[in-house]
Amino acid sequence: MKRREVEDLTISFIVLVLLFSDFRIGLLPYASLAVLTAFVFHELAHKLVAERYGYTAFYRRWDLGIVLALLVGLAGRVVSGNTWVFAAVGAVQIYAPYMPSHRPTFGKIALAGPAVNVLVGIVGLLLTPLTTGSLKLALALTTSVNLWIAFFNLWPIPPLDGWKVLRWNAGVWAISTGLAYALNAL
Repeated sequence: MKRREVEDLTISFIVLVLLFSDFRIGLLPYASLAVLTAFVFHELAHKLVAERYGYTAFYRRWDLGIVLALLVGLAGRVVSGNTWVFAAVGAVQIYAPYMPSHRPTFGKIALAGPAVNVLVGIVGLLLTPLTTGSLKLALALTTSVNLWIAFFNLWPIPPLDGWKVLRWNAGVWAISTGLAYALNAL
């Protein structure tokens, strides 16, 4: 990972931690775990799968998205007392000397992020009832954020992951979206 990529990922991470902690200092540690597993692991999954297919991939923050995220979050806090989360703060960009229209490859790269979120969410659903106190809060928030990000990212709207998965394979998209929705509803 190059220095700029680490910087971009770190800035995006901090913004999302603020949003998912509802701007509350006491929730920062719990939100940090949730954002690490839900956002950082999600983006790294895209990067690793893209690299496995031979592409060069970098995470890049989206400065306008970061500003919008903070403004929307603060507006929600003022209007409703709860932070509204706009989580489009950056994305993995894929570079190649040629960009073939290879839908299966790009569909699998897109599915990697939400798949990681679903896996973390399932582990959280299984472990949360077995815990108490701070650990229970950390696991519950981590589970909730992972399953929400999986479901949100699978919406079939460009440039979200769901659009790329749907273009590759409607059946895989339907199953993954249905699973993310069902788990999110638990």
